[in-house]
Amino acid sequence: MRPSHSRAMVRAAIRRGLQAAKDNLRPGLALWLVAVTVVTLYYASPRARTALDALAAFKQRWGYGFAVISTACWGGLVPPLLLRISIRSPERRPVLGGSTVAFLTLFWGYKGAEVNLLYEALAETVGTGTDITTVLTKVAIDQLLYGPLWAVPSLAVAFLWKEQGYALGRTLAALDRRFFETVALPMLLANWGVWIPTVAAIYALPLGLQLPMQNLALCLWSLMLAAMTSRTKTT
Repeated sequence: MRPSHSRAMVRAAIRRGLQAAKDNLRPGLALWLVAVTVVTLYYASPRARTALDALAAFKQRWGYGFAVISTACWGGLVPPLLLRISIRSPERRPVLGGSTVAFLTLFWGYKGAEVNLLYEALAETVGTGTDITTVLTKVAIDQLLYGPLWAVPSLAVAFLWKEQGYALGRTLAALDRRFFETVALPMLLANWGVWIPTVAAIYALPLGLQLPMQNLALCLWSLMLAAMTSRTKTT
């Protein structure tokens, strides 16, 4: 592949990632505002802190069951509803058919367990503090290691598998340089746009509230993935 052609593909990938962010700007701003509000209320309002501590205790009591069910709902069931509200034009709205919603629900349920394990591992190895050093260390591990090395590649391949009709052979055949430049790279850029500011808020909260907080941002992330990867016909 010629260098000029490769640069053109990278520029196209960047444009695609930015367009997905633009398409979901309003729900994104709303979710980020909610995240900032939750953190502010937790530390500024004793009444809000009591309520959120109760949620954290509930999450800790139910553990991975809470992680799987809540993440499946926020990643697979809520986004289709928000799509109908935030993108009114049918021509511009990604179509999420029944099989796609089922895939998203099952996939994000699994990811809920994975992310819960990540948060628990970081709490064990880095600490449970919410000081600036601890928060920034967790953000760096999350976004510079977990994100580009596993989270984004596994997302990209899983969505490719869905688009290839869940056929392993066709999926493996499609894992070429073009796929990584036109799909995986836009996902990584969108991932950083959504999650770098959000995980800072997540890690500023106690462990029991981190997964509930990430589920708010997961709505936006699932919307952006739909904008980048969904076909225009019902699957």
